[in-house]
This record gives sequence, C-alpha cells and structure tokens, in this order.
Amino acid sequence: KKFPKSKFAIVDVSAPGLKGKPKNVRGIVFAEQEAGCLAGVAAATVTGTNTISSVGGLKIPPVDAFIAGYQYCAKKLKPEIVTLNGYSQDFVAQDKCKEVALNQIGQSSDVVFQVAGQCGLGAITAAGESSVWGVGVDSDQAFLGTQVLTSATKKVDAGVTQTIKVVKDGKFKGGVDGLFNLKNGGTGYGKVS
Repeated sequence: KKFPKSKFAIVDVSAPGLKGKPKNVRGIVFAEQEAGCLAGVAAATVTGTNTISSVGGLKIPPVDAFIAGYQYCAKKLKPEIVTLNGYSQDFVAQDKCKEVALNQIGQSSDVVFQVAGQCGLGAITAAGESSVWGVGVDSDQAFLGTQVLTSATKKVDAGVTQTIKVVKDGKFKGGVDGLFNLKNGGTGYGKVS
C-alpha cells in the first residue's frame, strides 16, 4: 500500500486473501496436489507392504495439498493401500523428520514422502538406512541417493519466470493469483530411480 505504483508478486501467497486486497499484488500459487498425486501413483506402484507414508513439516495449506494429492491418488490406484501421516512441527531439524519417518517405517511403510523442507532430508536418510523408498519434495532430490523413488516438484522458477513475462508483456493484473500446475509447467515430478 505504501508503493501503489509498484507491482509485487508473492510466492505461496494468494493475493485475493490479503488484508485490504491490494490491487498491485499478484499471488504465485501452485497446484501442489497435482505433484503429490504423481508421487502417490509412484508410491502405490512400488509398495510391497501396501503401506505408504508422509512426513509434513507444519500443517499448512501447501504441505497439506502435497499430502492430500499423494494419499488420494495412491488410493485411486490401490484402494486397499494404508496411508500414514505425521508432522515434525519443524522445517529445519532433520532429526525430527527422521524420527517421524522411522516410526512410520516401523508400522510397515515402505515409501516415505517428505514434505518438510530441510527437515525432510532426515526422512530421506531414514528411508535409505531402512532400505525403503523415499520421495522428495519441491525440487528433484534424486541426488540424495538411489533410495529416492522420485520427487514431487514445485517449480517456483517457472512461476516466477512466467509472472515476470506477464509484467513484461504489460498484462500484469493485481489482486489475482497466477496458478502454476502440471498443464503450464508449474508442478511435476523428478527423476525416477
């Protein structure tokens, strides 16, 4: 509001939901559930125990969207599948996510989807140490090891680049969101192990 002639775009924030509904702000939001769905199909395809799990950082909309897509599509492929979910209450401390993942692995999960940022690296480590699959998030985390089945990707770079193009082309409209999904290259999946 202090800079009404400037144009702003905010990643993971819905512009119509902002207080005062500023007309110079465009949201950059993602269909995380679509990427989560692809990860869920991959998990359901490889599970031998019919139990898969997810480790969220905090219970917030982007995390829950990834997890909802993961669980929904896994169950669409295999209705009998059991889905476990837990939250570490942290996006940094890897030991917290590792503990949640190990607990899930102890309950027969043989695919663990991490949706917890840096903390989630602990879940990927737990998967490797337990000889089960891990699924990365946000970017392609295949570089972490052969235990990474794939990653549910959120292509922030694509969202930002496409938003810059909207501004450059003189088509910026504030008070609305740009939705980035599978169709426009804003979400997807990483390398498959």
